[in-house]
Amino acid sequence: MNRRQAVKKGLGLASAISVLGRASGRTGSPEGKSRPNVLIIMSDQLNASALSCYGGWIPTPNLERLAGRGVRFTQATCTTPFCSPSRASFITGLYPHTHGIVYNVNKIDYPAIVAAGGSPPTEQGITPKDVTTEKILNAAGYETHHYGKWHLSDSARGLPYYPDTYGEHIEYAQEMEATFERIRRLPADQWMDWYDWALPVTLTPAYRKAAAIRFEKWKKEKRSKVLTEFLAKDGRLDLPVEQVFDYRVAGRTITALRNLSSNPFMITCSLNWPHDPNVAPSPYYGRFDPGRIQFPANYAKAEVHFDQDISRRLVLDMDDQAGTGLRELLRIYAACVSLVDDQIGRVLDALEQSGRQNDTLIVFAADHGDMAGGHGMFWKSTSAFYDEIARVPFIISYPGIIKPSVSELAASLVDVMPTVLDLTGHLVPPGIHGKSLAPYLLGQRDVATASAYTFCERVHANPGHTRTVAPKTPSSWMVRGKGWKYITYPEGDDYLYHLEQDPGETDNLTKDPAFRDQKDALRHELDAWLRRTDYPLT
Repeated sequence: MNRRQAVKKGLGLASAISVLGRASGRTGSPEGKSRPNVLIIMSDQLNASALSCYGGWIPTPNLERLAGRGVRFTQATCTTPFCSPSRASFITGLYPHTHGIVYNVNKIDYPAIVAAGGSPPTEQGITPKDVTTEKILNAAGYETHHYGKWHLSDSARGLPYYPDTYGEHIEYAQEMEATFERIRRLPADQWMDWYDWALPVTLTPAYRKAAAIRFEKWKKEKRSKVLTEFLAKDGRLDLPVEQVFDYRVAGRTITALRNLSSNPFMITCSLNWPHDPNVAPSPYYGRFDPGRIQFPANYAKAEVHFDQDISRRLVLDMDDQAGTGLRELLRIYAACVSLVDDQIGRVLDALEQSGRQNDTLIVFAADHGDMAGGHGMFWKSTSAFYDEIARVPFIISYPGIIKPSVSELAASLVDVMPTVLDLTGHLVPPGIHGKSLAPYLLGQRDVATASAYTFCERVHANPGHTRTVAPKTPSSWMVRGKGWKYITYPEGDDYLYHLEQDPGETDNLTKDPAFRDQKDALRHELDAWLRRTDYPLT
């Protein structure tokens, strides 16, 4: 009896793992159970539609390799198109309006924002009291490690279940301190200050010209000095690949995989790119010809509602009638995705070499997407809920247990925690918003019985930046499912898209009386979800 047969036979997840562990002679726990290892691989700001494993234009052979061994979800969404809130949902199984992290937590990870007064002393992140996947598995004997972007700390004390970490603005910045100091002595137009990283950059003349117009406009508007300056210096990164953050994150993950004990492990490899800084080292930068890059089909379909969003202004405010500036940004984006895919390949190779591949559950996801040219926008800083930014790549692989396939299941990042706990034989804590996907992946439950909808939100931070969502907090909401999407904003604007007929979301049907029933049905689903998740409506 193999593992998949044991589960489908009706033994249940925990029982099947126990039976198969005894059959294989493994002794990973005091009860003699065979417990799967867990490898989480995350990327930041990854547009699913741009990836070749989702039919897109950027080659991602290693993600294709992973998808070929697992389940690739085509309808997965984030909980909010914002880093910290979505990452908190990933590890707690809760939506932001419940876990309370509704804004980016910058105090530790982004000290330059703190120095500029953008992070108040009351800001709160994840604490040892929070119930997370890692906390539960660590208490059960798993060795838990986190390497790479975290973006959830409000204290340097860290978390007890992460004995060793490797982050952007502490460990990596310390390693690169001497290099950064040398770079800071270069002429100002030859390097970028990205939140205290000093990155040597070469810009194309066309992009330098286009970005200079935007730079002057934003200076006059007194926009964020940090954003204004680093978004004017996007180009080729003049550092060896071995010195970039994501390469070293993958390296730390690989070292951990090479030094495994007999205990089960949970390792998170959290890569920063294609999130800014919008720079890419050779040879990745040279892999893509910006002149051959085509804009998305919905590029010219922009809603006036979003004209003042940074993602829209990034494009609008360049002297860029020929589109050379946006093509350069897309070229850098593709180069960063390509570099990320190579790091994923390095990690997958190391897992295979460790001999633990067949006993390891792998989850790959991004915290949110990127507009990547869609609707005439680039980057993540928009109030929109378009699929470019709300839909995420999501792959789960577990050899011998989960049959490789493509799934249209309505999946969300809140589902990661309960799914991982279920597949490792642990009870899911009460009150979790997410659902375990395991019964659907294992054929124990018909996919048709699963929830048809996912939800996404943008909840304004309270004035004190604590993890308390006050009643009547201005909030925006999205419900997506059954081929439709409905979005509502606190000022009264709303949007209705028929995704099956209009995947580019170019035709807002909200005022069309022919679709009033559909709009009302989606609004009903949204209201019911808010009640289920205890949103403070009054």
